[in-house]
Amino acid sequence: MGGLSHYLESAGIATTGISLIREHTEAIKPPRALWVPFEFGRPFGPPHAAEFQRDVLRALLGTFAHESGPTIDDYPHDAPAGGTDEGWACAIDLPAPEPVTDLEAALVATQRELALLRPWYEQSRRTRGRTAIGVSGLPPEQVDEMAAVLARYAYGEDPAAPAAARHALPELIRYLADDLRAFYAEATAAQPGGGYPNPVEFARWFLTGTRIGDVLFRVRDRLVATDDRRLRGLAFVLIPRAFGELRAG
Repeated sequence: MGGLSHYLESAGIATTGISLIREHTEAIKPPRALWVPFEFGRPFGPPHAAEFQRDVLRALLGTFAHESGPTIDDYPHDAPAGGTDEGWACAIDLPAPEPVTDLEAALVATQRELALLRPWYEQSRRTRGRTAIGVSGLPPEQVDEMAAVLARYAYGEDPAAPAAARHALPELIRYLADDLRAFYAEATAAQPGGGYPNPVEFARWFLTGTRIGDVLFRVRDRLVATDDRRLRGLAFVLIPRAFGELRAG
């Protein structure tokens, strides 16, 4: 639409439009635009909010006050929340699908574990203002993908390395494990009571008390079973010898 606006403007027809992604609009540089902080697919805000939508339309038409551009005006209001105080829920209680294979069960378990730790990780990151996650090339927002790659490798697949990864598999395994270890460490650091564990206590919990620890043991077993000395060496980087015979309960 930005390109079409330039074409119409060249014919003497004034144009304007709504922007949902400000960065894209800044790059295209349409003559006039109104950026709105709404979710995709709702450029005028939520449905059944006629007065709010009229206000958005008035703000959009107000951009014609700019005789030339490019200009981007910011709509000053967030979309109304809508719904009820109790929150929305589907009227039909849909059962969660049961995992069929051991890999599916591992994927479900690790994703649930990460979801439980994520609020603590986010709190730790806000408090500390930094994170140690990133050696794999993947950002913290992709810890689910990190765990999934390790789980798939642990159960015999050869998954493709994520696009942002700085290394190829199987070398990438070490760095994914390091990033996940950092995620778990930073999440535990934010939790109240008991203080932060010493390195040995943390390693024991991480490797023997979590589902991702079980995945790492299985990755180690696969690496040890290869004929590649380099990969067998990587196995003992993942699981220190002191913890070699332990398993997550």
